[in-house]
Amino acid sequence: MLKLSSLRSIRCIAVVAWSCALATPAISADVFVSVTGVRNASGTVLACLWSSGWGFPSCEEGRSNVRQVKIPAVQGTVSFLFENVPDGKYAISVGHDQNNDGVLERHRFLKYPIEGAGVSNYNTPPRFIPLHHEATFPVKGPAVTEISIPMHYPPDD
Repeated sequence: MLKLSSLRSIRCIAVVAWSCALATPAISADVFVSVTGVRNASGTVLACLWSSGWGFPSCEEGRSNVRQVKIPAVQGTVSFLFENVPDGKYAISVGHDQNNDGVLERHRFLKYPIEGAGVSNYNTPPRFIPLHHEATFPVKGPAVTEISIPMHYPPDD
């Protein structure tokens, strides 16, 4: 009888411990982003925060990005905040939708962006479209993670 009672006690303690573990909030942080070199105040700046590479870096509606933000463009620097981001590795892609149609225009044949674009970890224009793992950075709460992303535009014709 004593053994059965001990087993029930252990099981009860395990259930309570498991419930407490599930109820404990995950640590999260805010990610403060500055997009520099915005050419003009036309349209919007689109930004996507990615936890995985599926669809990266396209920042259009319906992608598997974690979060998307649209901010009115201003010439110079645009800043915004992704709030309550769980700890992990993330990448950010940005685009300057100058004609405000919700799509980052691309070259007809070569498919590179013809409106401004940028990704985290790239201070100079990449020669090729970067992969998600090349653009990732760590987020560890509760500290604020600060990221600066330069906007790159193709040369004027």
